[in-house]
Amino acid sequence: MSYTGSLDEFLIIFIIVLFYVLLLFIIRSLGLGSKKTNLTCNNCCPDCDSALNRIKRLYKDKIVYHITFRIFDSKRYICNQCGWEGLRWEKKYKPGEKSKNN
Repeated sequence: MSYTGSLDEFLIIFIIVLFYVLLLFIIRSLGLGSKKTNLTCNNCCPDCDSALNRIKRLYKDKIVYHITFRIFDSKRYICNQCGWEGLRWEKKYKPGEKSKNN
């Protein structure tokens, strides 16, 4: 009867991982944290709508990239106008595929 205890633990862990993956796909489909565009620039600040500049990723950004199963190819940006700094990801990203605009 000791197998039922380990089976219950496995089932709980499986449900949590499944829920986490489902949550990641919902975030991706809603576009939360994705790049914002307007008429003047393709990558705008979420606070002031001015252009963002790319900066080097932090170590914790790389950890987040792996924890999210590489679903989001986030890059770190900073706004020169208001000082906002954070991660943004591109909605149309597909690993191994180059952009058609380049």
